[in-house]
Amino acid sequence: MRFHPSTFSISVLACTIVIGGCSQSSPSVTNSTTIHKESPHTEPPKPKGTESVEHLTSSFYTVDHYDKTSDPNSDLAETLEIAKTKGKRVLLQVGGDWCGWCTRISEYMNTNETVHQILDENFVVMKVTYPGDNAEVFLKQFPKCDAYPHFFVLQNDGKFLHSQGTAELEKEKSYDQETFVSFLEAWAPSASKETTLNKSSE
Repeated sequence: MRFHPSTFSISVLACTIVIGGCSQSSPSVTNSTTIHKESPHTEPPKPKGTESVEHLTSSFYTVDHYDKTSDPNSDLAETLEIAKTKGKRVLLQVGGDWCGWCTRISEYMNTNETVHQILDENFVVMKVTYPGDNAEVFLKQFPKCDAYPHFFVLQNDGKFLHSQGTAELEKEKSYDQETFVSFLEAWAPSASKETTLNKSSE
């Protein structure tokens, strides 16, 4: 189940009408952005303890937190240098603190041992904050993503390889390990050139 700022804005309006206001505010989105949802269901509440989980530091992260004032172009330049040095690929993780599933996927990546190991061995991961001061322009170079969190896989020279929605990785209120692992292994540097070319053409 995916969540987009439009869903959250509707929830805030409903809370305002019924109980006089909600504690969490909606992120701002420019009028030029078309809002879509991948699921008609409402966003589940953030898991307990997500504040601490969100700030766990894993070695595969180059940017491990969401910050709307950060410059993703500068972050990516540094991330690519690290990826080249380590012979790894780049995984852009697009989302924000407003999104419960964005926090949930960070928790899963940090705590699932199998997923964590594959990420650590094959990728450097950079969080991109959306909405953000520089995010909209930065994300125009990639295919449009209608819901969050969302992944983009890049070669360590910056070449775009794959766009991955995360709804298909989900299982109930978490993520399916087999599906998640299959996605990562398909785009790891060790994946065959034939697999990469087939995926790119999809």
